[in-house]
Amino acid sequence: MFRSADLPWLVQFFIMFYNDQPVDWLLENIIRSKVCKLDQDYKKCKKEKDKLWIHYKPSLFQHIGTHSSLKGKIQKLKDRQFGRVSLFKGHKNPPAEIESPIKHYKHYSIERAYRGETFFWGLVPQQGDKIVFKFMPPLIIESFKLVTGNLEHPSDRLLNTTCQIKLQDKGITGKLESDSNGWIQAGEFNHFGVAEAPLGAKYGPIDSFRLTVGSSSENWAILSEIYFKTSS
Repeated sequence: MFRSADLPWLVQFFIMFYNDQPVDWLLENIIRSKVCKLDQDYKKCKKEKDKLWIHYKPSLFQHIGTHSSLKGKIQKLKDRQFGRVSLFKGHKNPPAEIESPIKHYKHYSIERAYRGETFFWGLVPQQGDKIVFKFMPPLIIESFKLVTGNLEHPSDRLLNTTCQIKLQDKGITGKLESDSNGWIQAGEFNHFGVAEAPLGAKYGPIDSFRLTVGSSSENWAILSEIYFKTSS
């Protein structure tokens, strides 16, 4: 926005007028005088200012309290984005049918979480509960990543939960270690609450992906990220 050579006079400007207006207002005046013509209309002037003005959301700083630096002014404004943390990370996943006995809380369903609209919040998962994603149609999955818990509810996790895949090609399944129903171990959640691993073309098209809960929980459980990366 400004060169380093501009800093000395900018500092002097703020020192001279800090008692008249807040610094951000002073900076806005400087930008306006730098890029806007005297007879320029508001929209054109704003467009020129926006080319130089750097916006960052959420804001790095926030006014604290209700009293402004301007004498007698009460400041109740608050940046809506300030202090917010993301409770989930959404992705565009391939079409799939999802089955699970775990009931969800309010609108935090597994289907909406899979579509990247929110997180999944399941009610007290029990040992042996499963979440099955059946891909429609089967396809090659490059990798997967699932995250349980979030920043507001770090203890709401799927406990001792494993990840398994079922392949479309039974010939490939026969060459790999699988259970009697053809499910192949693909990973598990680590102590950070993350399960991720590469898959790729060596498995061929994957018919289904399954999470199996190994330990009952006293809490609800959250899946804050569900991501199946495909080559397309």
